[in-house]
Amino acid sequence: MNQRAFLGCFLGLALLAVGCSDDGGTGGAGATGGDGGAGGSFEPSVFGEWVKFEPEGTVCSDGSQWAFYVEFSETSDNIAIYFMGGGGCWDYDSCVSGNARGATNIGSGLPDNYANEHIFFPLGDSDLAVNVNQVYPLINDDSDVTPMADWNKVFVPYCTGDVYAGSITNTYSDPAGENPDSDFAHQGHTNVLAMTDMLNDMFNRTVPKLFVGGCSAGGAGAIVNYYFLRTGIEGVERGYLLDDSGPIFPNQAPTSRSLPLHDEVRSVWDADSLIASGPQSDVLSANFGELSRVLSEQFPEDRLASTMFRFDYNYSLYSYERFWTLDGQGALTMFDGEGLGLDQNIGADRTGIHSAWWDDIALLREQYDAPGRDNLGYFIPFYRDTNDSHCVTIPGFDDVPEDQLVNLFLSNFSEIAWAGSEIESEGMNIRDYVDHLLSDDPLQSYFEEDGEGRFLPCSPDPDDLDPDACADIVEPPIEE
Repeated sequence: MNQRAFLGCFLGLALLAVGCSDDGGTGGAGATGGDGGAGGSFEPSVFGEWVKFEPEGTVCSDGSQWAFYVEFSETSDNIAIYFMGGGGCWDYDSCVSGNARGATNIGSGLPDNYANEHIFFPLGDSDLAVNVNQVYPLINDDSDVTPMADWNKVFVPYCTGDVYAGSITNTYSDPAGENPDSDFAHQGHTNVLAMTDMLNDMFNRTVPKLFVGGCSAGGAGAIVNYYFLRTGIEGVERGYLLDDSGPIFPNQAPTSRSLPLHDEVRSVWDADSLIASGPQSDVLSANFGELSRVLSEQFPEDRLASTMFRFDYNYSLYSYERFWTLDGQGALTMFDGEGLGLDQNIGADRTGIHSAWWDDIALLREQYDAPGRDNLGYFIPFYRDTNDSHCVTIPGFDDVPEDQLVNLFLSNFSEIAWAGSEIESEGMNIRDYVDHLLSDDPLQSYFEEDGEGRFLPCSPDPDDLDPDACADIVEPPIEE
């Protein structure tokens, strides 16, 4: 495997659960604060390095100990929390057997050095350990890469298959009756609550800015847990949210495509208990897709944003492929059979996936753009080659020249960190948008209208749609 292919795969498989075919602060006393958290009792063991914490009673899916990691700052009282991605699962096929698109990162335990040796990159005769600061550039330590370089950073690993929304342990049975039952702990939200208690003890002082973000399952985890982090870390003065490619779409409009997924996972993961303990629980129980609006009303001075690519082909598959199909006229219709209703390797089905995603994006934009929602914003570029246009806040490995890839990754990471994330008509990329999000300027939204990329013939836009060309690109060749 060449180095470009490997880089694409380690982002795809290890972080985001896809196939191979992720301000300098206000100064001050830093992590210890003059009197240091928990009434002056907490003192970091080290600054500028990742430290592992294991809250009591937290677990990964197999019951092994869960953990999170903190890099303490000596110069900033701000905190950036980033949730790891990794798919989702809700039945035997997706959680246990591997027969359906499911969750990754469900192995046993989290190593002490997991944040520092997150991925191993083969380089010559040895492997290079890549830390989460490069896999997720928003928590990088270089101010050329991120405006939060000097902040306290929290990395939240993923191993529960529930986008950090679960509070239950299920027993999944093989529908064929051939394999033993398997217990699976969907305890992601329970873990986050325990982490929040520990963070509140660590940072028991004024926190001028709290940023919460993540991509894919981590983006969903960021938004569904934002209320609990924002209220659980008591010293926060202002909060900032960036849900990257894990949107909670409105689900009650006639054109909504997310209700079947929401209904499925709410019951399987016991996400209803999360809803019941948050704000406007009656509203969210009726339409969980109102979460962004509810958060904007709960925290009117906070700044809350979503980002995703219009041609995302990962979270969109999770959202629709098992719940929708195409009727005889090629229109989306509910699927109630076994397996997949939409096949990612069929051209017409790919167009159907994009169509459903576009329908839901339109509803999200309408929700965000409504009068009085001045603290909601979005940044939605069209397409990039990297990672099936999935996750805007990971490096653009496939969007730089191949002969420069390794050199840029090792010696000039700022050039690769946000490659391909730009909306060219606006002259800004996702780093620019995060700068804007963290500023005091009126919060803006940006949406890329013009299509691009090699899959453009699969676009739902009739001006770009070319079914024959789409089929030639998407469908695998027939083996004779």
